[in-house]
Amino acid sequence: MPKIDWERRRKNIRILMAVAGTNPTSLAESVGLSPNTLSKFTGGATQSLSPRSLGLIVDGLGLSSASDLDTDNPINDPKVTLRRLIDDLPEEKLPALLKELEVRFSEYLQE
Repeated sequence: MPKIDWERRRKNIRILMAVAGTNPTSLAESVGLSPNTLSKFTGGATQSLSPRSLGLIVDGLGLSSASDLDTDNPINDPKVTLRRLIDDLPEEKLPALLKELEVRFSEYLQE
């Protein structure tokens, strides 16, 4: 399992909060987290977040998973955008999307 780059995650959380027009206190309160926890993390006073805290923050930022914070560009990363699109699609549309992607990108899929 690759080592988590907490500095990258910290930077990306700050970027995503700025884009959303929020701050650590507001985001923390909106997801039921202690504002102190997120403020300390984004300010660099703590080195990491617990899985529970990280999960709440990821949800609050509208991300699909914590791995969405491991990108160089959390705003325009195509994988992050695709995951958001898939998360927002109604369940009944997913089989058709899967079939379309399999046909269109079959040369990249392993048997």
